[in-house]
Amino acid sequence: MKQKKSVEDYLKVIFTLSKGKAVHGADIAGGLGVSRPTVSVALKSLAEEGYVFADDTHEVHLTEKGKRIAEDTYERHSTFCRLLTGLGVDEKTAAADACEMEHAVSPESYEALKTLAMETLRGE
Repeated sequence: MKQKKSVEDYLKVIFTLSKGKAVHGADIAGGLGVSRPTVSVALKSLAEEGYVFADDTHEVHLTEKGKRIAEDTYERHSTFCRLLTGLGVDEKTAAADACEMEHAVSPESYEALKTLAMETLRGE
């Protein structure tokens, strides 16, 4: 599971789900729209890479390394959603586009777009 987009998507979903409840493979499958066996394979790979671990109840947790990536991905996604909706893009389209943009942009470009998003929201 070396593919950056896939790793970030899984970690972001685990992060967002964990804000409200214990996270299990079925929850992740529902959040990503994939099968439970696909999630099982992905979680094994994510655990091997040091991003997640499961406890005795099969609850999935992020490691510190996984949490950092998840938080960064979530922040990029949120920033792009705010920027796009601030520019008049409908929420559904903005969310879908933000899912693509969050993986593709360089750190330098992201910081510039983040500044633009803040200015847009302030009405400058």
